[in-house]
Amino acid sequence: AREMRENLDRMRRTGATVRYLQADVRDAEALAALIDSVYAEFGRLDGVIHGAGIIEDKLVEDKTPESFDRVFDTKADSAFVLARTLRPESLKFMALFSSAAGAFGNRGQADYAATNEVVNKLALLLDRDWPGRVVALNWGPWLKTGMVGQELQRQFAERGIQLITIDAGRKLFEQEL
Repeated sequence: AREMRENLDRMRRTGATVRYLQADVRDAEALAALIDSVYAEFGRLDGVIHGAGIIEDKLVEDKTPESFDRVFDTKADSAFVLARTLRPESLKFMALFSSAAGAFGNRGQADYAATNEVVNKLALLLDRDWPGRVVALNWGPWLKTGMVGQELQRQFAERGIQLITIDAGRKLFEQEL
């Protein structure tokens, strides 16, 4: 919460008008209602960044269906709600934060890889059909933020995979948009 407040304050200091709205992305009705409330108040949405996701790493043989659903639904179902609820005619961009795990996988992340690949395919479809830019950014692991704990950092280091710094990620995001 502290990091979020700091980010919001930093945006406000640049002159941006910032409103923080919250909904459980796994609750399709609540997420759709939140989006509709933005349209009702402002008349449009110019850009959307979808970064929802959780991990519950376990080997497939140890994974419960409920755990798979939590991981999958958090990212994929919420992306589908956005696709159904957003009004593409006024949208300049939608960036779906995905993961290189969708293409390359990670040990214990079959569910996470599957949901990211679904999001990748949805972005391709929407980018083809919508007038604005739609992209899925297949991020690698981030340093000091995101879902990479100490153990996963060690595994990446053993494989020679560098972690993305916040400054590098920000620059790459701006370039992609």
